Amino acid sequence: MDFDEYMLPFWSATTMHNESVLMVTDYNGQAWAQLLFHPTAVLSVRNSALNTTYKQGTDWDYENGRLKLLSGSSMPHLTTADLYPASEKDDWTMPKINGGYVLFHEGHFFNDLQLAVTYTHAADVWKGPVPQFDTGRLPGSLDKLNNGRPFKVILYGDSISVGANASSYSGVPPFMPNWGNLFAESLRRCYPSAIEFENPSVGGRDSVWGLSNVNTLVSERNPDLAIIAFGMNDGTGCLPPAGFRINIQGIMNSIKAQNPDAEFVLVATTLANPESHFAGNQTDYLEELQSLAVVGVVIADMTGVHRELLMKKRFIDMTGNNINHPNDFLSRWYAQYISGLFVDRSEKFKIRG
Repeated sequence: MDFDEYMLPFWSATTMHNESVLMVTDYNGQAWAQLLFHPTAVLSVRNSALNTTYKQGTDWDYENGRLKLLSGSSMPHLTTADLYPASEKDDWTMPKINGGYVLFHEGHFFNDLQLAVTYTHAADVWKGPVPQFDTGRLPGSLDKLNNGRPFKVILYGDSISVGANASSYSGVPPFMPNWGNLFAESLRRCYPSAIEFENPSVGGRDSVWGLSNVNTLVSERNPDLAIIAFGMNDGTGCLPPAGFRINIQGIMNSIKAQNPDAEFVLVATTLANPESHFAGNQTDYLEELQSLAVVGVVIADMTGVHRELLMKKRFIDMTGNNINHPNDFLSRWYAQYISGLFVDRSEKFKIRG
């Protein structure tokens, strides 16, 4: 899979490249998965490594809005009993809300089980948030980029920003870069500037830690653009929304004290597995971030994107660990959304060179 396919906007294209699904056998014995959009034609169903193609009529079929596993197929799948173990299994289960357990794995366990589906579909079927390219919202950044001036980006967040469970992080095909690197590469391809990208994000951290460490990890490095992406772990710990806003504002204040011209993308986090105890008040932070939006500060609404996705797809289809990490597919939404704040999509995502 090449860069253009990774970054082809999900919300405006009419071909979906490698949407991830995980086939799960229900209590009636049928393994199935739901696609995000209704396909006009399914072009391919492959493993997540993209090196095995499964055949329609032999391995799978599409009926009544669902991709179905056929008897005798070698396609990977799980059973409902696998997803909800009856008892704790080593370190690979997490307590489930209202009792019981949910399956959990780090590494490439879920990546190996998921499929990549490419299909065509009708135009304008995405109903969730989309990024707005507006030269008036990030004037300093876009002026530097358009005029070929050096441009430094720092991504500052938690394990989602580190890229945990992306295939490159796990060391398995297709080795997709994390979303921060995809965004930086989109700037390099679309603008004449020399793009410097740094990512001092640390897994397991929250905005309290972010505020405590921003001076040495970000402010002293003097970014032109800081992408601040906390919230997942804050939500698990149920940090009050006002406290989250105060921490993010404090991070911004520290960076601007060093560089008054710095601009910001504030990322509203995707969501934790709603059946796990990692789900807290993550959704409450979007409104707090929106209250900070002024010229030079824009919001990447990944909370709204993920909520819309979960109306059509299961959490297991888009996760790297079944708790709180995106897989390659959901990571691409991050990269595409943030890129869409800087790249005019009316130009059909023209790539320089």
